[in-house]
Amino acid sequence: MQHEVHLGSAHLAEGSQGGVSRFAAEVVARLVAKDAADGSGLREELVMRFMAAVSSMDAAAFEEMKPELKRARVSAVMLADLYIPEVARRLGEAWEADCVSFAQVTMGVARLQAILREIGSGWSADMAGGCDATTLLLVLPQGEQHTLGAMVLAGRLRRMGISVSVKIAPSLAELADCVASRAFDGALISIACEDRLETCRKLVTTLKEASKGRLKVAIGGALAEADENVVRLTGADVVTNDIALALERVGVASGMLPELETS
Repeated sequence: MQHEVHLGSAHLAEGSQGGVSRFAAEVVARLVAKDAADGSGLREELVMRFMAAVSSMDAAAFEEMKPELKRARVSAVMLADLYIPEVARRLGEAWEADCVSFAQVTMGVARLQAILREIGSGWSADMAGGCDATTLLLVLPQGEQHTLGAMVLAGRLRRMGISVSVKIAPSLAELADCVASRAFDGALISIACEDRLETCRKLVTTLKEASKGRLKVAIGGALAEADENVVRLTGADVVTNDIALALERVGVASGMLPELETS
């Protein structure tokens, strides 16, 4: 297995609030497809209205915006893959620029998560694919705060026909039991904070040992862009924010998957 690292210009944040900011400003956008990252399909006025709605003190603000989204033909998929990551990124940037409070960012991200759960409730290949379905384990290590990014990624993978089991802050014993009891085709770990590298290494070791070396592991997230030694330090098979490449390196052939739903 050839190890590969995709480098970028991301800078490492410091402190717990820096981790939240880094998540909102960078991680979510990088977990979605390139068409989301380059802003194609986004309407600026809707982005601004959406951002105002989720950060508003009025809990009904997004409900009032739904007819406008419908008229603009913004589908649930577009909302999940384009608008939610973009608004999360802008909330993070606004907080870094002292334009919004930490409380507003926290509330906004919580509402984005709730919206994503609502619109993605039917995006599940877990029960429909049968024993031949591609199955992936998506792990968010203890201490990581970018839950929304993991949710965005899981929804996109499920729309590709992949069965995804999401484990948030699992213990090593829990993770070992999970891998030993199910035949996953690959594992993905999302990591943003530099001080989680040792935790990540232990997770990779556990995944490898529990699967007797069979399971391939990909690491993604903000830290994937920051240090070319992440593969060596963690023992992962690949470190990348390219979803297609991550799937390929863990052994999931893109040609075997159905086309991604776009509407």
